[in-house]
Amino acid sequence: MLPMLLLCTVAGCASKIPGEPIPAAGFHENHPAEPAQPRSTDAVQAHIAIPRNFDGIDPCTLLTPADLAVVGGPVGPPHPDNPIAGTCSQLLTSGRENTAAAGFYEPYEVVSRRQPRGVQLNIEGHSAWLYCELVNSHQTCTAATAIRSDRTLLTMLSMQGAAAADTADQLGKLTAAALHKLPPA
Repeated sequence: MLPMLLLCTVAGCASKIPGEPIPAAGFHENHPAEPAQPRSTDAVQAHIAIPRNFDGIDPCTLLTPADLAVVGGPVGPPHPDNPIAGTCSQLLTSGRENTAAAGFYEPYEVVSRRQPRGVQLNIEGHSAWLYCELVNSHQTCTAATAIRSDRTLLTMLSMQGAAAADTADQLGKLTAAALHKLPPA
């Protein structure tokens, strides 16, 4: 599973737009970094089993309907550049505003510093930073998986009424599926 930090709203905290996905935890560009919690002074180092190429990859192709079947399957069209630029989200049939997303994000070390409450995991030999938070009755987990020194594969899953452990477990499966779609660099 993957680590994540703060949960933010997309492009502001105004009213929700019906049918739009729940925002990703800790990945809003304008959200200030959470104050660091006591942790080791050692820097978090990313391990990359196989560097991956993402050039020319459409984020909306990272999670297919077959991949999303384990969390209820997709409904409606994908939402490019949502919840942040470089990602693509998909509403799920499993519940109101349940959402999955995938895309590309900042370097692993940047994510781990922004999300001090996250935890480091291993997904198929790649370091992954996981963070989960309950937002408006939706357990939202995000994962940033190291794929190159300058980028991470970002995945997100938000499920209404779900436990953090269950959401993180399902997110791990989605992350592995998306990782397999990226060719070696």
